[in-house]
Amino acid sequence: MTAISVSIYDGAQLLERRDCRTALLPDQRTAAIWRGLAYPLLDGERIDIAGEAVVPGSAPLPTPGTSRPDARFAVVEGVGEAYLLIQGSVIDREQAAARLAADGLTVLRHGRYLGDVVDGLAADWFVRFQTQPAARQSLADHIRTLLDGLLQPAEAPASMAELRLRLMEGELAQAKAAAASLKAEVARLRLALAEQAAASTQDDGGEVADRLRAELDDLQKALAEEAKHRIAAEALALEVPHPPRLLAAGRLKDEVAAVFAGLLPRIRLLRSSLDVAAVEFSDRRFLYGALAELANGANGTSPNWKKVKGADRWWERHISNGQDDTGRIYARLDAEGRDWEVLVSHKSEQPRDIIWLRSCG
Repeated sequence: MTAISVSIYDGAQLLERRDCRTALLPDQRTAAIWRGLAYPLLDGERIDIAGEAVVPGSAPLPTPGTSRPDARFAVVEGVGEAYLLIQGSVIDREQAAARLAADGLTVLRHGRYLGDVVDGLAADWFVRFQTQPAARQSLADHIRTLLDGLLQPAEAPASMAELRLRLMEGELAQAKAAAASLKAEVARLRLALAEQAAASTQDDGGEVADRLRAELDDLQKALAEEAKHRIAAEALALEVPHPPRLLAAGRLKDEVAAVFAGLLPRIRLLRSSLDVAAVEFSDRRFLYGALAELANGANGTSPNWKKVKGADRWWERHISNGQDDTGRIYARLDAEGRDWEVLVSHKSEQPRDIIWLRSCG
């Protein structure tokens, strides 16, 4: 998805101009996403919020070999590990991870899914876990059994007017919470000033005590108001269906594997690096650029890389995954000095990764 500057109109009235993400509608028209809904992009890079709008990712075009239209999860198997991809709320993710752990599977980590559509599923979250070598049934069937009754088919979508109302109510509650937070901060500063004034004066009379009590009362009211609006905003956020990202349907890892095979032949990915790149990176330019710099250079590394302590011949680099700088690459030149062995991972996995790198010898 890209972002462009779009003029937001309500009929003939211009409301604002801002950067919006773009996506393709099921009929292949370009749309701009504003306040959780996708509006067809009109001439002059503008949208009309009084006109047609859809929930991003709804009613995707059917593709051969896709999963059931009501499926809300998919499984991507890797080397000794797998990803459970989930469409739903963060509560769905937490409950699914808990069921995997209760079944004895080691959950490595979970987070926001940043990859492509998988078998027709536009997932919101991933749960990464270790697989068991000896399974009595296929992993997909086993996971389906574990999640039975949890990730039910999504309910019929609300009307567009209801969706707009929910989204606006959520934004209003968030704005009220932000205003209440500022009010609480002002009350804190006023209380601090009153306390300083009380400490610097010799007057221990009732006037200073009354002022302090009033300031403290204002602070407590402001904090209670902030908490009320924050709870309301969080509740509304759970009610509003999270719009799946609108992406071109395709098989997970195919594009990434093709790039490595065709453009980065000197890079040999280790463990589940291909899965990590496909699932946990929304923008792979930084990954490709760093590895191209490594592969196209001499037998040494660039200044952007640093040695991994305690892991002989291994180098490390921090990169962006398209959302933040928590991506990690570990690389070393193979024994023949021709190819680079590469592990693509995440910051949170660093302790586990370092132990594995040291075990490689």
